[in-house]
Amino acid sequence: MREPSSSRLNPMFVDRWSPRSFLPDPIPEEDLAAILEAARWSFSSNNAQPWLFLYETDGADREAFLSILSERNRDWAQAAPVVGLVFAVSLDDDNKAHPTAPFDTGAAAISLALQAHSLGYASHFMAGIDKDLAYELTGADPDRFDLIAAFVLGKRGDPEVLHPKLQAREHPSDRKPVSEIARKGIRIGDG
Repeated sequence: MREPSSSRLNPMFVDRWSPRSFLPDPIPEEDLAAILEAARWSFSSNNAQPWLFLYETDGADREAFLSILSERNRDWAQAAPVVGLVFAVSLDDDNKAHPTAPFDTGAAAISLALQAHSLGYASHFMAGIDKDLAYELTGADPDRFDLIAAFVLGKRGDPEVLHPKLQAREHPSDRKPVSEIARKGIRIGDG
């Protein structure tokens, strides 16, 4: 059981986790629109919104998205009704750099994940992807678009459908104590 260190923490932060078992049930368009809208409203430096979420549900590109995932991820992710990729836009159309694009994109991703959670859906972001294949299939210019992760969305499924090794991991994980991730003051170490 994950226990917050503060009773003032909104439960959505503790209750949200990244399962691997998903139901194939489609996400209604109005729910998917709200989930993507949450990413739209995330903060970003100079309001540049330097992110791009490409996704597929049941269309012709679904197999292409799944082919980008590592085999280990594809095995369980293929059940999810939404599969996609997250890019940070490092250069805009005028070749102006967005130095905070990865940070801003991460903020948009957590906004998407929390909105999905608030509507009863789960999300799982993955680094196990074939980046070269992703750039080839999407046509994204790697000088402008940094592939951050793949993701899936859907309703949480029965862990029993997963490989036994994954079944053992199908629960919320604990977190480091706050003292290990945040410190008061400007110095990192003793030196």
